[in-house]
Amino acid sequence: MASIYDIAKMAGVSTATVSRVINNERYVSPKTREKVQRVLLETGFIPNANASSLTKKRTNTIAVVVPDLTNPFFTEIIRGIEEQAAARKIAVIVSNTDEDLDKERRALRFLREKRVDALIIASAAKYGKHITSCVSEDTPIVLLDRQPKGLKADLVRSDDHRGAQMLVDYLVGSGHRKIGFIKGKDGISTAKLRLEGYLQALEKQGLEPDEELIVQGDFKQEGGREGMLKLLALASPPSCVITSNNLEAIGALTAIRQRGLSVPEDISLVCFDDLELASQVYPFLTVVAQPVRTMGSVAAQLVLERLDGKAQKPREVVMQMALLERRSARRV
Repeated sequence: MASIYDIAKMAGVSTATVSRVINNERYVSPKTREKVQRVLLETGFIPNANASSLTKKRTNTIAVVVPDLTNPFFTEIIRGIEEQAAARKIAVIVSNTDEDLDKERRALRFLREKRVDALIIASAAKYGKHITSCVSEDTPIVLLDRQPKGLKADLVRSDDHRGAQMLVDYLVGSGHRKIGFIKGKDGISTAKLRLEGYLQALEKQGLEPDEELIVQGDFKQEGGREGMLKLLALASPPSCVITSNNLEAIGALTAIRQRGLSVPEDISLVCFDDLELASQVYPFLTVVAQPVRTMGSVAAQLVLERLDGKAQKPREVVMQMALLERRSARRV
């Protein structure tokens, strides 16, 4: 295998010139660049990525840490990130934590060893101190969807508070008065904002919140199923239920059918997120939709600007949601 010194000798140039051609840098004449590239092609030369990264102090990699790769919400976000990164010839390393804080810490330490240039993370943690302690001090961080306490960094999220209000207002406008709510995972900012939006919307509509109608979920199907079973077991069940994401909605549908009931004839069901699941299950789910892939794209743009030295203070980008009415909720 030819070395950079061999390439320089064969092309009749310095090793510095060969390096500039390999790294697509300026200050090389078109004629010289063409000559070096021809030699590189003829010899099948492959640059040593590790050596290059040590010289430039960059690895051209971005790490993305998410809590649940089985959730289409996060896989769609990753697609948005990868599209932006690919345009800059930057690789994306994805790590899944299964909403496990220990796994998240291990993933962050591993990524630090790999010397990733930047981190985009949807953390499973309530507090963010471990994130800054596990990555190098100068690593740009962008928070995605969730905002752990005590961590100042760029943030991309949806207006979860407003989204919950939109669902409540829609249901009240359809005649519903007993509206159940299946929460997301405790300690996660997204779950907290959605619950607060639900409670404030009820208050504005002149409805008294009922603690019995608020049950614990976990952003997963099983949490949605168990939450719905609790609501259906009440002496006076709700006429409609809001779930905190599509996966919880699928679990809730399962529970409703297990009890021999149907949507929306016996109970209405609406949720956050408009992923493929929402428009494929029957009945098609009424949702508040987030611009999911755009969230990933914006997160990547923010982190790339950090790498280019174009940003200083932490920025927050709040994406708006849209209500999409389908067939899972009826007028009462």
